[in-house]
Amino acid sequence: MAKTNGPLFSMDASGKFAGALVFTKWKGRPVVRQLVKPANPKSTGQENARNIVRVCGASQRFSNLTALKYPARTLTDKALLTAGAPAGQAWNGFLVKSMTGAAALSYIAATTAYAALTSGERTAWVAAADALVPAIPAVAQSIVGGGAGTPVTSGFVFYHYVYGLYKAGLNVAPTGTPPTYA
Repeated sequence: MAKTNGPLFSMDASGKFAGALVFTKWKGRPVVRQLVKPANPKSTGQENARNIVRVCGASQRFSNLTALKYPARTLTDKALLTAGAPAGQAWNGFLVKSMTGAAALSYIAATTAYAALTSGERTAWVAAADALVPAIPAVAQSIVGGGAGTPVTSGFVFYHYVYGLYKAGLNVAPTGTPPTYA
C-alpha cells in the first residue's frame, strides 16, 4: 500500500478515483490502493471453504464463551490456546489454523475420522456437544450455487474442535468416546 501526503493536491481524499484507485485511511494514515471489484463465486471450492469457516466459527464461539475445562486441566481451552499460540498470532487464528491445516488437510482428516465412527459413537459425540455450556450447535452448510445444504451435527463440530486442539498440541487425538468437560 502506498502512503500518500496530500493526495490529489488536497489534505484529505477518500473514495474511488477514475474507476482505478481508492483513497482511504489505514491506521489514521492516508493511503491509495488499486480498486478491486469483489467477486462472490459459488463454486465447489468456495462453498467448501465457507462451510469449513462456519464449523471453525462455532468452535471459536464455544471456546470463547465457555468456562468449562477439559478433564484434569486447570485452564480453559481458550487460555491454553492463547498461551500456545505462536508470537503475534491470536488464539482464535491459531485454533482455525490447527483445525483446517494446510490446504484443509487437517479438516479433511477429521471429517474422514468422524465418518469412520460407528453410529453409536457419533450419537455420543452429539449428546456430549449438546451437554456443553454453551452447547455447540449444528452448523448450516451450503452447496454449489449457494443453496442450503445439509447441516452438520453438533457432534461433528465438537469432534473437529477436539481434533483441532490435538493438532495444536493441546490434546490427544479424539476417539469414539467424547471428552467430558466440567
